[in-house]
Amino acid sequence: MLRYLRENTGNWIIKFFLGIIVIVFVFLGVGSMNASKHNEVATVNDQVITISEYRDAYQRMMQRLQQQFGASLDDTLIKSLNVKQHAVNSLIDQKILEIEAQKLKIVVSDEELKQGLMSAKAFQKDGVFDMDRYRQVLGQNAMTPETFEAMQRQTIRNAKLQRMVINGITVGDQEAQAWYSFNNTKVSIDYIRIDPETFSDLFASEEQVRSQYDDHHELYMSEPKRKVAFLVFAPKDFEGQVKIDDASIRDFYDQNPARFTTQEQVEASHVLIRVNEDADEQTVAKAKKDALSVYEKAAKAEDFSELAKTYSQGPSAASGGYLGRFDKTSMVKPFADAAFAMNPGDISQPVRTRFGWHIIKVTDRIPETVTPFETAKVQIQKELTAGQAQDLAYNKAEDAYDAVLDGDSFEQVVLVAGKKPVNTPAFTALGTELKGLGISDPGEFATTAFSLVDNEISEVKKIGNNYYLIHVLEQIDPKLLAYEDVKDQIALTVTAELQKQAAKKATASMLEKARSDAASLEKLAGDNRLKVESSKLFTRNDANVPGITGSEAIVQAAFTLDEKNSVYEKVIEASGKFYIIGLKEKQTPDAAAIADNLDKVKVQLQARKQQDYYSQWLAARKESAEIHINTDIIN
Repeated sequence: MLRYLRENTGNWIIKFFLGIIVIVFVFLGVGSMNASKHNEVATVNDQVITISEYRDAYQRMMQRLQQQFGASLDDTLIKSLNVKQHAVNSLIDQKILEIEAQKLKIVVSDEELKQGLMSAKAFQKDGVFDMDRYRQVLGQNAMTPETFEAMQRQTIRNAKLQRMVINGITVGDQEAQAWYSFNNTKVSIDYIRIDPETFSDLFASEEQVRSQYDDHHELYMSEPKRKVAFLVFAPKDFEGQVKIDDASIRDFYDQNPARFTTQEQVEASHVLIRVNEDADEQTVAKAKKDALSVYEKAAKAEDFSELAKTYSQGPSAASGGYLGRFDKTSMVKPFADAAFAMNPGDISQPVRTRFGWHIIKVTDRIPETVTPFETAKVQIQKELTAGQAQDLAYNKAEDAYDAVLDGDSFEQVVLVAGKKPVNTPAFTALGTELKGLGISDPGEFATTAFSLVDNEISEVKKIGNNYYLIHVLEQIDPKLLAYEDVKDQIALTVTAELQKQAAKKATASMLEKARSDAASLEKLAGDNRLKVESSKLFTRNDANVPGITGSEAIVQAAFTLDEKNSVYEKVIEASGKFYIIGLKEKQTPDAAAIADNLDKVKVQLQARKQQDYYSQWLAARKESAEIHINTDIIN
């Protein structure tokens, strides 16, 4: 256990559990005469947020992040996301809402809680609340019914409070029309592009290069480097010590039946007529009518693939609706139930899922198969051998690290390990110089080495499939590179900057002439042997002008133009090039388009206004509250 903790001290899970141990000692009052104070993470108007509440909130956030980031969630990412502070902030928000709800005498009845639980689809089986399913889902999320129901009661209370706060915030027709017109107006531009590379007759002089070097020594330093010695404990070196008997192989086979079973599969295509899960009855009925029309065509032996290409609104439409082979767990339940009840060649009536209406055509069924023991035996033996070899390699590395903990020198650790150390050449933080030394991941190895100080010996580090002990022999600090070694690089940099400044100056001069002489872009381009280019239409919400990368500033500038001021007053830089832009065309939505989208826009805009108001309301309550945070605990 101690070995495991040592190896994984950098792991967020271990840090979390070590944190819990510390918290338990603090909670019990060990070494403290102020146990109650040490149990407070924060207070809001004298109401306490406890360590237990903080720990639960932190744990829930970590679970969500694990689901989102998977294996890429490490200590660095957790720190950058500031999870601890977010956990505290969320609890402060909840405490503020609790205080406000008490002021307004907002309560949640048992019946309201019951209805909320009964209507949650996650707890339903065949459309009906199922207690076993309820307990199963909570168990998978490490929650008890009591804990979840308390959280659910809090959620319902907050929703009721929010409705009270935002009640009365509405959006009128005129406001919605203006918002729709603003966001859906389109423009296109004419532009002249000046590329610094066209000023190819400009070059940096020797004097300019030397001056750049002398004035900016900090830019021309060598990278810091390390030299290390290391021991590697590779599982493959221990495979000869592993003996796997037939009984162990058989036990593994019998205990892991899913590993050697291929579930029954269906090969199918489909046509999808989309309809939102919460659509009204009229919309659902219309979509079903469209789906039935497609089904009738398919039932009359029309080419199913062509029907899918023509009518399907799903991502597989381009491939004729083909979904490939899938098992029953790969599709949503209504779809899977229908497909697995069909025979090859069958075409289903429309089937409703949360995505819409599906017409399914089954082309093949592949029965469940089980890999025989004799066939699986060789692969099982390889896996068990690899697993035991991994354990042996790790244990050997830990034995060597125990010598480090005992205060032994690296030379003594080498004797304990019975291995020959490898000395590296000097390498940078990228580790590119380490290729050829057999290191599993030179980059990760270098990162570990650069985290150590001179003469330090690392903990056991798993890099790739191997375990390493790394001993820093020498830290090499950056030094000023010789002028002769960098002057060519500096010349390129200075030349590029000279060309860029010349291009910017030329563009500004052209723009000034255009504004003073009221010259058109076409004349301006012609006089300077350039060409006028035109963009396609775009909206103010587009990230770039079509055809111009990195042109967010041009997008914003384009929407300041009109017939009176058709040429933008400033030179704009985008992706290292310079632009003079002029308005080509502006299209505003017509009355019919505005009318067709008015109801949807009012709903969207009202939701946004209400959310903004609610956020401001909550921020104001926090501003007026007396809040104290115990940073010693959360840090």
